[in-house]
Amino acid sequence: MSRCPFLDYESNSYFGNSNDKYKCELTCQKMDVDDPKVKYTCKADYGDNYKDCEVYKNNR
Repeated sequence: MSRCPFLDYESNSYFGNSNDKYKCELTCQKMDVDDPKVKYTCKADYGDNYKDCEVYKNNR
């Protein structure tokens, strides 16, 4: 699994991850743990898909 280096995890609950969020440090955008953007772009199961993100490309 490849993970964007600018992806941060915010834990907001003691049990489970129902209120937890991922936060993009470049855009300050918060995303749910099960957000497809996280799964397929920011934290892809295969490959470096985050490198195709316009925000990532423009801020390296």
